[in-house]
Amino acid sequence: MEDWIKNTIALISGGALWEGFKFLYPEIRRPIDNYSKAKTQLFEKLDPILKASDELYGKILSLTKEDFATFVNEKHSISDDVEQNRKYIYYLFAQFWAQLEYMRMKSHNFSIARIKKGNELLRFIETYESREFRILDRSIQRIIGEALLEESGNTFKVMSLNQFVNKLHEQDSNIRKWITLLESKLFATSDKEIRQKILVFGVLVAILIDHFDPKHQIVRKRDIYRN
Repeated sequence: MEDWIKNTIALISGGALWEGFKFLYPEIRRPIDNYSKAKTQLFEKLDPILKASDELYGKILSLTKEDFATFVNEKHSISDDVEQNRKYIYYLFAQFWAQLEYMRMKSHNFSIARIKKGNELLRFIETYESREFRILDRSIQRIIGEALLEESGNTFKVMSLNQFVNKLHEQDSNIRKWITLLESKLFATSDKEIRQKILVFGVLVAILIDHFDPKHQIVRKRDIYRN
């Protein structure tokens, strides 16, 4: 009789626990699913961020080697090839800011900050926008980044170089107005302080690459220039 009572209690308790687990399972599962989605979103966006970072840093490195002649050498001012190169440089800065802005937008929907690397990336973004390191005002960098984001189904994509250049040729283009501010900054790189600001910005871009792609499986390794 005693064994029967114990077995009955165990059966009832087990059933009650199972019913309780089924009731609580959705609440237990929700944070796990959210974490998984955030992690997926993070690593999906890290790839294009790293590639945009690599392109931008490579161009800043090139400008450093030529002592910013593309912008400060008067002999280059009327060259069509140089003018096209300048537009490409504007695009690389804008593309970089667009990728970061897209990540910030995603961080509002998914708990990216709860993931270690996600939190680190958001801190990098804050650094690029800080008064000490930003090239343009924080709001302008964000506006330029947002201007390159286009709706594509249920997501966004970054405007292509061809689309960007075409927009610059439109007289009433919003992008043209904001890119003019970046253009003015680059043409002022004969000023040592402004040049230093851009060089330091480039170093931060290189550090982002080394931090999130330490084995350089996504982008190639580049040496950080010395100043």
